[in-house]
Amino acid sequence: MKLSILLAQYFYQHKQLNLPSIGTFTLDAAVTVPDSNDKNFREFLKYVQFSQKPVAKADDALIDYIRAHTGKIKPLAESDLESYLADGKLLLNIGKPFHIDGIGTLFKNKLGIYEFTPGEPSLERMELVEHRETERPTPAAKKKSAFDDSYSRIEAHHNRRKGLLIGTLVVIGLAVIVWGGYMLYNNKNDNQEQSTAPQQIAADTSTPPADSVSPKPADSAAIAPATIVTPPGSYKYIAETTTRKTRALTRHAFLLTLNPNYKLETTDSLTFNITVVIPGTPADTTRLKDSLNAWYYGTKPIKVRIAQ
Repeated sequence: MKLSILLAQYFYQHKQLNLPSIGTFTLDAAVTVPDSNDKNFREFLKYVQFSQKPVAKADDALIDYIRAHTGKIKPLAESDLESYLADGKLLLNIGKPFHIDGIGTLFKNKLGIYEFTPGEPSLERMELVEHRETERPTPAAKKKSAFDDSYSRIEAHHNRRKGLLIGTLVVIGLAVIVWGGYMLYNNKNDNQEQSTAPQQIAADTSTPPADSVSPKPADSAAIAPATIVTPPGSYKYIAETTTRKTRALTRHAFLLTLNPNYKLETTDSLTFNITVVIPGTPADTTRLKDSLNAWYYGTKPIKVRIAQ
């Protein structure tokens, strides 16, 4: 059903219609809307009044009425009304009449004031609309609205705007799904690493790996004691602590290709710290720690700490 028909039917029921950027149509509360076959129905027209006054937004009752009779969600119902009114204002601004079925026609004079001419009322009953469309064998016999020609020219533009809104909602939904999957994957990996740490400690103490029995020269040279004194005016930042020697050596070897200042330290050959010493003042420590964490872990919570 066309939106202009819904506006007319809402107007007949509530006796008032507020259209943003257009104005307000009113009908005396004592007036009864006549039947379309009533020979005196034209007397009804003189009671329709229009006032060009600022209307900030459409009434919630009007949006709910459109939703109820189109089956659309609230944002789409609001978008339909906004598009319809924008098209109407476009017609007015180029000197064309803006006709609302069952209410009347608006014109814009040279002073920019809207002039209203009441139109023939539309009295289709909501519960009979579908029945009429299926039962009438000759829809061409229906009287064509004066607004149909203008509305058909701008209907394609209206559909494009509605399609853009739907596409935006789909993109936002996909982005939320991808982000949620990414967070679940990171949390799963963190939980697996924490659960395997105690088992790895037991394995290291009960059955030493081959490289601890016959360490390679590179392994011995790469691991330094954690008692190295930090130079004055500098701070030692611990980027990562792990109980897995293979993990520590592999990670440290990779970091050396990026920054030779990273060191691999241990105090008991069970816990390994990957550290870096950076000059700075006490006021710089928080900023440097955040920067190191972002470089080392990305968007994960702060894990980098300052050695005590």
